[in-house]
Amino acid sequence: MKILPPTLRESNRYLAISVTSEGDIPRRDLVNEILFCAATLLGDAGSSEMGIRLLSFEENKGIVQCRMDRVWETRAVLATVTSIKGMRTRIKVLGISGTVRGATEKYLLTQDINEPEPEIKRTQTIKECKMIIDVGTIFGEVVNRNNNEIDLLSEDPHSLEILNRSNTRYFGITVFDIKDKEIDL
Repeated sequence: MKILPPTLRESNRYLAISVTSEGDIPRRDLVNEILFCAATLLGDAGSSEMGIRLLSFEENKGIVQCRMDRVWETRAVLATVTSIKGMRTRIKVLGISGTVRGATEKYLLTQDINEPEPEIKRTQTIKECKMIIDVGTIFGEVVNRNNNEIDLLSEDPHSLEILNRSNTRYFGITVFDIKDKEIDL
């Protein structure tokens, strides 16, 4: 049987991943869990169309191959992997590339995963916030503020009803929500 020329082959993408877990994860268990999550999330037909393969996996870093038009579905499948053999697990996509070499050089060889993230400096302390939007006024206590994001605990009964129906605690407000709106700090 002849090999297809490159113009007729399906294009692939290569996802560089890092696995964080409570213990050591064998390659076989990781492959089984990824394929199980793909079948659960997308069904057998959907998972076979994605063409997921774990090409390499060493020291909790690896490369996952998938079809070019199924990258987002593959990312969703990797996000649904939460435990392997009873150990809590998280798979983080470091980057996506068109070649194995590119994924290895750009994301696996140059990045130290255990490097701590820089601390975010708080710019201003706010106790209460009132914001007028199209549907009405939202007011309440500011619970948390990081750079451009504010978590607001509403005191309005109508807003509390909306939050309870959606199983959330706070309104998440960003600078873009506040722009061109009235706000009292």
